[in-house]
Amino acid sequence: MGKARARPRPVSGRKEASLLPLQDKEILWLRSILESLPVGVITLDRDWRITSFNRTASEITGYDSQEVVGWRCYELFKSPVCQRDCPIERALSCSMPVFDREVNFLNRNHRRVTVLVNATPLRDAQGRVIGGLETLRDISALEWMRQELGFSYDYSHIVGKSSAMQEVYSRMEQVCRTDTTVLILGESGTGKELVARAIHHNSHRRDRPFVAVNCSALPETILESELFGHVRGAFTGALRDKVGRFEMANGGTLFLDEVGELVPSVQVKLLRVLQDREFQRVGDIRSLRVDIRLLAATNKNLRAEIEAGRFREDLYYRLHVFPIELPPLRKRTEDLPLLVSHFIEKFNHQMGRRVRGLSGEAMDALFSYPWPGNVRELENAIEHAFVHSEGALIQHYDLPRHIIEQPAPKELPGSAGREAAMESFERDLILRHLEQAGWQRSLAARKLGMSPVTLWRKMKRYNLKPFQS
Repeated sequence: MGKARARPRPVSGRKEASLLPLQDKEILWLRSILESLPVGVITLDRDWRITSFNRTASEITGYDSQEVVGWRCYELFKSPVCQRDCPIERALSCSMPVFDREVNFLNRNHRRVTVLVNATPLRDAQGRVIGGLETLRDISALEWMRQELGFSYDYSHIVGKSSAMQEVYSRMEQVCRTDTTVLILGESGTGKELVARAIHHNSHRRDRPFVAVNCSALPETILESELFGHVRGAFTGALRDKVGRFEMANGGTLFLDEVGELVPSVQVKLLRVLQDREFQRVGDIRSLRVDIRLLAATNKNLRAEIEAGRFREDLYYRLHVFPIELPPLRKRTEDLPLLVSHFIEKFNHQMGRRVRGLSGEAMDALFSYPWPGNVRELENAIEHAFVHSEGALIQHYDLPRHIIEQPAPKELPGSAGREAAMESFERDLILRHLEQAGWQRSLAARKLGMSPVTLWRKMKRYNLKPFQS
């Protein structure tokens, strides 16, 4: 990813340092490690010429190491990033690593590939920079899921293709480019803050602050001060002026999670902000004007809270301008395969694993479980399974005990829909890997963790043919 312009030569006249010699066994051992890594590894000299290229880098780019050794980095990637903000150049010029730069390029088969790039300088025994090292992690699968949902990068953690989620996406699209107050409703763990962040990042305020406050996590005694700030001497311990969350969010978006937990005194001040766009710090007589977009969320029935006298009706109507209700996971189980794949990708990256999926028995256990904790509980269950599992396939006994011990119903609800969802997901997964491999069955089969014969049978079953997409 080096730039195409000429590079300044070092002032020193010394010959470039080389790596310390190693015994043949040590060299073979190091090569074995590099070839086994699930990330692409590329080393370069100070002229940005490639000196080594591991197997995963070959799979990602489509080029063999024998071809590219000696090429300059930008000759391989030909990405706009090479001209604009090359990760390896930044690492070498600053003598500091560069982490998780997202880069798009066309591989040998002219398929668009998205990778996360890490770059770091390579030094000799005397500490002199002798080149650089880049690692590439293929995140094209995640990028594909983003495109499937039809949303930008900032929607990447909201996963689902069910009709219930399509309704959520539709309402988000309607409101994100306005300043309308939004009330996000849903059970705990359904992803209310993710929706709030996505609305902010797709609004005209995206470059301004997003400030999130969990109203249930702050003690009543300090909640008002946290939200609105205070002046010095307002109460015992107020030794200096404090800026509140409303001021922090000025020009941007304030997200009040668990808004149903607000005490009456704070509800009054919040109502005034929504009506007049101004408030007072605790202990101050001056009014401060603020320009914010308010998003709120709750897992409570605010109508019932009004009837019980715990929530102001006038505040409710100020908040309930544009409600978005998130479905619980038990009502969109057709999204389970996509969610499971999303979390497998996440934990493969975090833990350096190569888990490729769940066994049929494990998936049945997930489908039969009611998910009271929703998507958050599913994420925790997959993480638990990663810790327990040892192979490339998660088995049912790797899942948390309370999930596998859940009494299975005589007939799993929506079994036909479940099978259709899993078949649709498998077909899309195979097609994506075939396209990324340039329809080379052996390469796609290796990435999918199945034999070429099995892949051929599944291609016939799903009628997958080259260039049909």
